Amino acid sequence: MLAFPLINYCPKVIRMLALVATLSPTLESAQRLEVEIPRTTAIPIIDGSIEEDEWQEAAAIQVNIEVDPGDNIEAEVTAQALIMEDGQTIYVAFRAHDPDPSQIRGFYEDRDSGWDGDYMGIILDTFNDERRAFEFLVNPFGVQMDAIYDDVNQREDESWNAIWDSVGQITESGYTVELAIPLKQLRFSETESVQVWGIDFYRHYPRDRSTSIHSQRIDWNISCYLCQISKLEGFQNLEQSRNLEVIPTITSSSSESRTPEGGDWVRENNSQGSLDLRWGISQDTYLNATINPDFSQVEADSLQLDVNNTFSLFFPERRTFFLDGADYFDTYENLVHTRNIASPEYGLKLTGKTNQNTYGLVAANDETTNFIIPRSLSSRVASIEGLESKVAIGRYRRDIFENSTLGALVTDRRGKNYSNTVLSLDSTLRPTAQDTISIQAMHSTSEYPNNIQTEHQQEAELNDNSYVIEYQHNDRQWDWRLGYYDWGDDFRADLGFVNRVDFKHMVATIGRTWRWDGDGFFSRIRFAADYDRTEDQSGLQLEEETEFFVNMSGPLQSYLNGLFGSSETYWNGKYFDEQFNMINVGFSPNPNLTLSSMIRYEDVVDFANTRLGYSKRWGPRINYRFGRHFQVNLRHQLQEFESDSKPLFRANLTDLRATYQFDARSFVRLTVQYADRERNVENYIRVVDATSKNLGAQLLYSYKLNAATRFFLGYSDKGFQNDIYDSIEYTNRTFFAKFSYAWQP
Repeated sequence: MLAFPLINYCPKVIRMLALVATLSPTLESAQRLEVEIPRTTAIPIIDGSIEEDEWQEAAAIQVNIEVDPGDNIEAEVTAQALIMEDGQTIYVAFRAHDPDPSQIRGFYEDRDSGWDGDYMGIILDTFNDERRAFEFLVNPFGVQMDAIYDDVNQREDESWNAIWDSVGQITESGYTVELAIPLKQLRFSETESVQVWGIDFYRHYPRDRSTSIHSQRIDWNISCYLCQISKLEGFQNLEQSRNLEVIPTITSSSSESRTPEGGDWVRENNSQGSLDLRWGISQDTYLNATINPDFSQVEADSLQLDVNNTFSLFFPERRTFFLDGADYFDTYENLVHTRNIASPEYGLKLTGKTNQNTYGLVAANDETTNFIIPRSLSSRVASIEGLESKVAIGRYRRDIFENSTLGALVTDRRGKNYSNTVLSLDSTLRPTAQDTISIQAMHSTSEYPNNIQTEHQQEAELNDNSYVIEYQHNDRQWDWRLGYYDWGDDFRADLGFVNRVDFKHMVATIGRTWRWDGDGFFSRIRFAADYDRTEDQSGLQLEEETEFFVNMSGPLQSYLNGLFGSSETYWNGKYFDEQFNMINVGFSPNPNLTLSSMIRYEDVVDFANTRLGYSKRWGPRINYRFGRHFQVNLRHQLQEFESDSKPLFRANLTDLRATYQFDARSFVRLTVQYADRERNVENYIRVVDATSKNLGAQLLYSYKLNAATRFFLGYSDKGFQNDIYDSIEYTNRTFFAKFSYAWQP
């Protein structure tokens, strides 16, 4: 039985909602452009060469206002955007002038990989609700980057992918690019009258400093972005199109595995077909379906150094079915983390927006039931062997006032002797142009089988409440934050990423920012101070912490981020005085080279042995490009840890990726990942391995005609070493191929 006694358990939240609702949220905005997009019958050829006769009907917009680091000043370089539509497609062209085209930071790269280079793009708030926008960006060689910007939660989802065309080229005066964006890739309100959208044109110009250039002014004293962008009018009497995508996928692999003790390799061949469907029921409502879904992950996750850590690690979602419309399920807290749905046989998803109402539904099964079991000071991943669970997720959000929202979320997962249900109310309120109040109230009910009860000391039935209240202020100079977070001991969110419960957390932050238009050595400096206190639900203090932050931006695209502080931390019945100092620096001395490094020194709890230890961490990164096609990325992490003035462990992680990009669509990449941990076993109170090593490699060829039509061919292997073996023992090697095709009838 479901129960959600919201009024009873969170009166503070209800009173806060009532108080803020009485405020008049009138936002002041910078002066906006009014853009009217013309209808054309002359379809341009998307080849990167802007022919005057092809674009003579287009509206022309200047992109020449430097917003950062300069504060709405005239940009040192000029650019022009051209835009028109034909009832089915939006056509955009950019002319980007550059005084020295040899310095253009444009490279052949994989899709969604060119964020640090030169690029231009268009931002479209298609519902004109100033809450959500599509981003289409392209570099000088036509490499695509697309994303969804969520202004409510101020998040950018780069995992979203659309099917569109783009081509670019470097010229004697800079570079030119052309885009063709099908309207069926967008979501907007259906009407025969004139459409009104939010629109902005953007240029990223990285030279000595990374410069952001827009087609209009953006006021730093206004915390929302989409409430300031220009308005686009057009798209009257749009032609109805068959808005359907059918994506079949075939995956084939030949794997060999062995145990070092057995010695012999055992081969297993596997072929699998799947089918994904994306149907635009209307232009604002979409249905996604998948049968025998291909949830194979071709490209390897980045390794994370997991030593002296008590909480579960986060890995992002990469699977196509879950990525489309994922932002429709976002709330302040991450209650929907679809990577927890590990092995589904089918899935259905409906997402849409009608007037001020946004909604989303997901139904799926999962043959593997994994979830996080959180505590106040640790968390673990649990699994119910052989249990198939049914998954249902529902989300509703209502736009209120000018830039505020009110929403509800339900997640439900259940199988034999197992269930978890979470219900949530949330609101984002903007009473002024500088202030944001985020509120979320949550309730969960759970039932766990005997093996979970025994293995993880978990009660059979759990139910509890949690809520969050946070106030933020942001203007050109000052920012501050006040937050209170209350997570019940028995609260569980098995479909989300909630890896800590049983705590009450209070935080206060204040920061001051100075900006310069480029005349000084620094373009931006921010100093901030933070105080927070955490206790469990019984009132036991878990942590009291004071932190100081410094953030600087300077020449050669340099940055320095510093963190310094101290904490009184509770662990296993004792309090420890922690001290921590961290600096993260980076710069780009020339267009082909980027260097960065993290350095951290700290007195920190040795969790394995319940004592204070001393840790040194170093994390350099090198990205070097050999010409326009070949690049090498090297990421390394080193941690040395001492306890009782004696070495405890030394851990290394190396991630090397060498990529040759043939053009904007295809590449070959070699990835090598190595991790090793050497422990001083005499300094541990429990028995541990002195040596632990892992080595994995992958050779991958990829061809992407678009975001959904893709071909992969590759080989991977992995091995390990511990105290039993003197060298790396390889336990798995795989040849694989994957092909998917986006059919648009």
